[in-house]
Amino acid sequence: MPANELLARLTRACAAASARRPKTTVLLWLLLVAGFVTAGAMTGTKALTGADAGVGESAKADRILADAHLQGPSQEAVLLRSNDAAKTEAAAADLTQHAEALSDVKGVRADLQADDGRTRLVQITLRGDPNDAADHVDGVIAAVDKLEQTHPDVTVQAAGPGTTDKAIGEVVTRELRTAELISLPVTLLILFLAFGALVAALVPLFLGLTSVIAAMGGMAVLSQITPMDEATSSLVVLLGLAVGVDYSLFYIRREREERRAGRDEHAALNATAATIGRAIVVSGVTVIAGLAGLLLTGITLFASMALATMLVVAIAVVGSLTVLPAILALLGDRINKGRLPFMPRTGGESRVWGALARVVTRRPRTALAIAALALLALASPVLGLKTSGTIPSLPTDEPAMVAARAIEQTFPGAPESVSLVTTQPDDLEQLAATAQEITGGSGDAEITRSGNTALVTVPMPDAAAVERLRDELPEHVLITGEAAAKLDFADRLRVTTPLVIAFVLALALVLLLASFRSLPLALAVIGLNLLSVGAAYGVLTAIFQNTWAESTLGFTSHGAIVDWVPLNTFVILFGLSMDYTILVLERIREARRNGRNPRQAAAEGVSATAGAVTSAAVVMVAIFAIFPTLPLIEMKMMGVGLAIGVLVDATLVRGIALPAAVAQLGERGIKARGAIARPGRRFEPATDPAAR
Repeated sequence: MPANELLARLTRACAAASARRPKTTVLLWLLLVAGFVTAGAMTGTKALTGADAGVGESAKADRILADAHLQGPSQEAVLLRSNDAAKTEAAAADLTQHAEALSDVKGVRADLQADDGRTRLVQITLRGDPNDAADHVDGVIAAVDKLEQTHPDVTVQAAGPGTTDKAIGEVVTRELRTAELISLPVTLLILFLAFGALVAALVPLFLGLTSVIAAMGGMAVLSQITPMDEATSSLVVLLGLAVGVDYSLFYIRREREERRAGRDEHAALNATAATIGRAIVVSGVTVIAGLAGLLLTGITLFASMALATMLVVAIAVVGSLTVLPAILALLGDRINKGRLPFMPRTGGESRVWGALARVVTRRPRTALAIAALALLALASPVLGLKTSGTIPSLPTDEPAMVAARAIEQTFPGAPESVSLVTTQPDDLEQLAATAQEITGGSGDAEITRSGNTALVTVPMPDAAAVERLRDELPEHVLITGEAAAKLDFADRLRVTTPLVIAFVLALALVLLLASFRSLPLALAVIGLNLLSVGAAYGVLTAIFQNTWAESTLGFTSHGAIVDWVPLNTFVILFGLSMDYTILVLERIREARRNGRNPRQAAAEGVSATAGAVTSAAVVMVAIFAIFPTLPLIEMKMMGVGLAIGVLVDATLVRGIALPAAVAQLGERGIKARGAIARPGRRFEPATDPAAR
């Protein structure tokens, strides 16, 4: 038995079993969700720390320091300015006194001054792991706030890893939670407009929300294997809600269509499970495969994102095959309850998309060329794509960013330092002097040692000093610190990105071949998806590497894209774009089995799925469009990339390029295996012997 027919039988069996005992199925689903939540509460969530996220030479150096209990300290810098040197000195003395009394403070230096003493820099060294500086900086922040009140004539600006991480953490907690809350009513409104009934709109939200809740509990269990980053939970919410709603929307629309065609409730669910159920499984596996590619990077941050989002997609797929048909069986025709009198009835074939598809399939070569040229035009800016790991997450007008620039201008090298680690601690003073000469930094180097391990901390005026140090110092001297960690992260991305892309494409090819048994079709689909991703990259490049959209989206262009955004956008977008493609191809296959020729089948497949695809795309675009409203620039980039990618895929690719490609391939594309002799008859997966 072909794999796709076996899969259809399995999805049909799941739906049938769920529909026979709908209340029991719903109860079991809720118990499953509760089980995930309970397991998560019992294990607790292991948070990702800076030490866990490291890669390369800097990570190796950090491990050596951790074993020797010599982790380089994190340092906060406080810039004090006034028109009177005596006032500045008094404020510096007051801050020094308060800071030295804090349990999280290891030491304070206030010897750097400029402008005849009117400007001073107080450097506060924190205790604890420097990768977790945000956990130790609260006392310093409180002392700075108090200083502003007691010395109103002195301008106070604070910057450092702890201050910056604290500000980012607050933004993530506050703004992403707001985004999550906004996404729910927006999604409900779109679903209400899509279905024209309140009950039908609430069902997808139920599946999406319960899938997310279960995944949140599962994240805590997974964190015992791979620590979870704080932003991962928000990504799980938004992605889980998007796919859960999409799968439900596809399922419910098809079930309602079958009911309008005259089938009873059981037959409608049976047909829906064998077609849309199968498409959901293939789509879900493809999305999971794309996300799994992130595991190949060896970057713990990406691993946490991949595992958590893979989990929520898997849960949504299981829910679509079980609890969703159970709810539909419970509701029956009551799913249409809550319809407002002025709301039109939705469903059936789309006249607009159907007419366009018929035009496209009559001249497929011309249509495909036009669509490809349009996609290439959108993608063209990607030729100038530049990435950087030093783009600050926070807007340039954030207090921490303003302070960092002011400190750098007044005391070059003061905001950052580089750590030299060696297990051959010979002539450390000479090593420190050589490092200072290479970096050109001001200020004194600090030397600490424990047994055979030594740490030399040197002020560093610019990130390029890391590469110079690695080139000129002996091999046994390892370089770490914030700038070194960013450099190693970028190097790892450059090496692993081609591997991830190759893995995702190869796995997608295998899945498409297993589902549709046509190599030309599989290659065409992958090519079109790559074009849609390229178009998203092109728009991303045009917006964020230039300044014309700065005021609209509220960001400052740094002439580059955050280094990890393109890879994450690719794996998510490539997987999600397969949702629509597989849904349309499944419907085209049905039309082929009903005796349609390739051109007729392509037009019919697009027309029949237009409502579901358009509604699903609007939901996803609306959810992802919330990201650009957030202050963090990488979230803006992710939101724009994903929203544009989904929009392009649901219009240019699904409406023009895909039906044109299927029509052009003809018999080499989707085969008419098991075609029914009477062309007018609809394919019925539940009863048609030819389809078995």
